[in-house]
Amino acid sequence: MVDDATIAGIAAERFGIEGELRRLPGERDVNVVLDGRRGRFAVKIANAAERIDALDMQASALAHIGLTDPDLPVPRPIATIDGPYTTVVDIEGHQHGVRAVTYLEGHLAELDDPVTTELAASIGATLARLERALQGFFHPAANRHLLWDARNAADLLPWTEAVADAELRRTVATTIERYAAGTATRMAGLPAQVIHNDLHTANLLVAAPGSAAITGVIDFGDMVHGARAQDVATAVAYCLFGTDDPAAMAARVVASFCSRTRLERAEVEALPSLVAVRLAQSITIGARRAEIHTEKAARILADVAEAGVALDRWLALDPGDVEAALLAAAGHPLPTRSTADVLRSRAAHLHPGLHLSYDEPLHLVRGEGVRLYDAAGRRYLDAYNNVPQVGYGNRRVAAAVANQMAMLNTNTRYLTDAVVDYAERLAALLPEPLDTCLFVNSGTEANDLAIRMARAVTGRRGVVVSERAYHGWTEGVLEVSPEELRPDRMARHVATIPPPRPGEDPTLAARRAIAGLEADGFAPAALMVDTIFSSDGIHDPWPGSLAAVAAVVRAGGGLFIADEVQAGLGRVGTRFWGFAADGVVPDLVTLGKPAGNGFPVGVVVTSHALAEQFAASEYFFSTFGGNPVAAAAATTVLSITLEDELPQRAEAVGHMLRSGIADIVGRVGVAAEIRGAGTFIGVDLGDGAVAKRVVEGMRASMVLVGTTGWRDAVVKIRPPLVFGEDDAAELLVALDDVMSTI
Repeated sequence: MVDDATIAGIAAERFGIEGELRRLPGERDVNVVLDGRRGRFAVKIANAAERIDALDMQASALAHIGLTDPDLPVPRPIATIDGPYTTVVDIEGHQHGVRAVTYLEGHLAELDDPVTTELAASIGATLARLERALQGFFHPAANRHLLWDARNAADLLPWTEAVADAELRRTVATTIERYAAGTATRMAGLPAQVIHNDLHTANLLVAAPGSAAITGVIDFGDMVHGARAQDVATAVAYCLFGTDDPAAMAARVVASFCSRTRLERAEVEALPSLVAVRLAQSITIGARRAEIHTEKAARILADVAEAGVALDRWLALDPGDVEAALLAAAGHPLPTRSTADVLRSRAAHLHPGLHLSYDEPLHLVRGEGVRLYDAAGRRYLDAYNNVPQVGYGNRRVAAAVANQMAMLNTNTRYLTDAVVDYAERLAALLPEPLDTCLFVNSGTEANDLAIRMARAVTGRRGVVVSERAYHGWTEGVLEVSPEELRPDRMARHVATIPPPRPGEDPTLAARRAIAGLEADGFAPAALMVDTIFSSDGIHDPWPGSLAAVAAVVRAGGGLFIADEVQAGLGRVGTRFWGFAADGVVPDLVTLGKPAGNGFPVGVVVTSHALAEQFAASEYFFSTFGGNPVAAAAATTVLSITLEDELPQRAEAVGHMLRSGIADIVGRVGVAAEIRGAGTFIGVDLGDGAVAKRVVEGMRASMVLVGTTGWRDAVVKIRPPLVFGEDDAAELLVALDDVMSTI
């Protein structure tokens, strides 16, 4: 303990401050007030473990605020007699940083003091001013590692053992784990600056007990460079202590903050998770401190209990309702056009052949990752749509598209880097001799072009496809898409084969198909298959089957076209391509919009020799096929797919799903065949009515799946490739509930 005389001597010698000394509370530091002729000042002697550069950062930040917002009620740093704001003293052989600030008048609140809606509004407005005042400020110490920094929340997992209540301990650990697996990865893309990181009632001065008039913001000891949303979430988290309406309290803080500083939509969307993880940090660190500071344990654990109640109440809220309330508070309200109005307008102005999914149509307004949100703010787990390969609203893809669009978008008659770079990277992922790309704008266009190339090169017209194939909507590929055609509309130059089934010789059907074509005067130009046989009910070719069928067609003079629009780019797992199931190398490979995460992208990849043959006899040019913006999108998708090891994730998550589904159908006694590879899974229930009940039941459980195959009897699971194990677990819980009732 440093005695008063020593403290007074340091204040006078280093800062020229003298006066009557009074001690202030301090957990780790020595804090005093000196009241003298020059005024009233606070002097802090920091704990020896405190970094000197962190103290200098705090003082420098206060000085910066004094310049950018002189009326903001924060302490003003006092320079030492020698000039710097921070000095170092030796006390009993230990080095301590010391600094002095002006003293702020006011009532010091406590965490367990109730926060009124008026005070919550004042906190939001004050934080907004503080954020604006700190814009442009930086200090090297702001990049320090701090356990109160949300980015480091996962480091606290070992400390959760200190939480005595077992149920709360599980809740805290789960909250931190979910944050680390989800929101944490998005933090890097949010607006960031030096933030206070600890704005709550115990660090605020108010005019009087119960007053909403803030007279001072103190304790900048947890400052870091972090996401702005992190600061807002911290303020919200501590305003939830003792409130019976956490959503309304949070909205109050956010609305007041945004009345001065607008939050981006992505920042608001991150707030629910950030609030939860801040409360989890408070509980974990508090429980750990109680173990160390036993003399203060009762007081610390009281705050831990308050935070535990607040966390339970926060997590009990409907996530969609909370997000909708916060978005509205921040000035990002959901669409006000009713679902009924949209349905009426759609019926009046859109093609009547466009069918809607589900008995109760989904009125979707946005997506994020593997989640879709409807107009009422309800959140759905999307386990059906493969086009957003790397997730809805992917910020890297969006930024790549926006940046390239702002710089240059033109056609391939000019030399541009983007399309050439993408072609090189894509070709490197395919077996030889597939090294030459032709770019179009969709999977349909790619398949249309591939058939045209096969016919031009072979001089033949016949095409062999699977029994319920779907390859696109142009006239050229619609005729090879029997799923969309009545039997009497099938072209005579198109023959079908069943999907490969274990134990059957696939070459028999292939020979019959070719014989039928030749009998009608059409020699085969190509075999075209979706390499996961999605429309046929999802069949992963067993080793050797695809190669055997391709060999028969090639022997008849045709080429093998692998439609990888759905199966390719890691969807089927680490083998990366559907055709790689048995090592066969196609003559042409086609890709579609998943390659661009939904941006218009289509590619045909073939050998240079075959491309030269086609060019010698046919003209091809697509004005915006392979444009720089599309190439930027596709390159970014490919980078994310490889860097984040999404094929490996698909392999692991797919195994988890198929195993879990097998357990469910076995337990409930439902006859089902489970097929597929990676995260492309079919559950054949043998009855379309049963499959429909499962799909509608899953939709009611906020999980989206679809149907495919003969009579739509196969439940199709085909999520974005960023679908993780937590998502799979959520799907299995919903499926278990639904399958138990059909």
